[in-house]
Amino acid sequence: MSYNINHNAEIIASTPKNFDHYVGFHDIKPFNIEKDNLIILHRLPLNALGFKGNKHSAEICLWDCHNSKIDKIDTTDAWSWEQGSRLQWLNEKEIIYNKIDDGKLVSCIYNIQEKKKKLLKNPVYSISKKTKRILTLNYSKIWNIWKSYGYHVNNEKIDYEESPKDDGVFLCDFDNNKKLILSIRDAVELCGLQNIKNTSFFLCFPTFSPEGDKFVSILRFFLKKGVLISYFICTYIDGSKSQLLASERVSHFEWINNEKIVVWCRNLSPHFQKLRFNSFLEKYFVTYLKKVVNKLKPSLKTKMLSTHYHLIDLKNPNKITKLDEKILTEDGHPQISEDGKYLITDTYPNKAGYQKLMLYDLEKNKTHDVGEFRISENLTNNGLKCDLHPRWNHKGNLISIDSSHEGSRQSYVINVEKLINSIN
Repeated sequence: MSYNINHNAEIIASTPKNFDHYVGFHDIKPFNIEKDNLIILHRLPLNALGFKGNKHSAEICLWDCHNSKIDKIDTTDAWSWEQGSRLQWLNEKEIIYNKIDDGKLVSCIYNIQEKKKKLLKNPVYSISKKTKRILTLNYSKIWNIWKSYGYHVNNEKIDYEESPKDDGVFLCDFDNNKKLILSIRDAVELCGLQNIKNTSFFLCFPTFSPEGDKFVSILRFFLKKGVLISYFICTYIDGSKSQLLASERVSHFEWINNEKIVVWCRNLSPHFQKLRFNSFLEKYFVTYLKKVVNKLKPSLKTKMLSTHYHLIDLKNPNKITKLDEKILTEDGHPQISEDGKYLITDTYPNKAGYQKLMLYDLEKNKTHDVGEFRISENLTNNGLKCDLHPRWNHKGNLISIDSSHEGSRQSYVINVEKLINSIN
């Protein structure tokens, strides 16, 4: 079997297999606000391999999953394997996505009813619908460091400062105004990393809080041996402060509400974190310790490394709590339901190639299996992955995933209404 699913859940729609289809990252809700049957997604030639194969343009599409109909809206060369073109809904009538226009990286607003386009001068990452503002960053720099997330733009410079004061996260609006709101240099100084040399720092994943008055982002860099180091930062839009929330090992996160965030991170002593920056200790001590830890049982390994889903309250950031310590022991891609009651998340493939899909009840601190899906051997053989990146609809009864369990990269809709009713 290429997949298994809970008897209280059901796959109710899947994209046709004549192309590859995928939505993108786990922070985006692809369902239309008013009509659940309308889903935005990307379309590529079958078995496209992103930056590892010939680079193709991605088609921006609207999928009517009830009628198995896909309409092409536009094409874009500004897309990445993990996050696509940052395609997302602005409202029930408009979508926004990134494009390359006349050699420049821009964003495009498309009205699905009027079928009209409007270009903005700045690319998009995150949108605050309450404050009508946009967060963006330097996709070209990210491409040069981490191709799964950046965009290749011809004639863009490829030499960047290690910790520039004029680059980082930018705040924009729909009138093309733009200002730097968190520089890479300020982030480096906040994290106490000024003495780290011969590496390129970069900021990524800038994401507004629900009210739009602040955002979180991750400062990252690679050690000489290729180890990725991450620092989790919260920045207030009014410029009042930035605060460091987690250090050294940080991956995926999700806003629970305007003051609480769930994030997969490590919660170790700052003294241990400093060992990573000593090249001798990193080579001979930390590397050996990692080999020993990797041979332990998963539960013991997680406990020793202190990596887990942590709930951080910005009102008391030093008090960090763990979510379901027994079940949620693997990194994944979380998204919160609209009512704030449930978290949907996934895992990376296990030894048999299966990726789990799980539903976490925040009130009861209990996790329920939704299903598991086997990753395509074609992707693994080419050193690529297809994360499930589960995403809610606005009513909280449907889940969108991207999966390769049928041999190609496709999007699926899963009804979890019976499962939710069964656990209440």
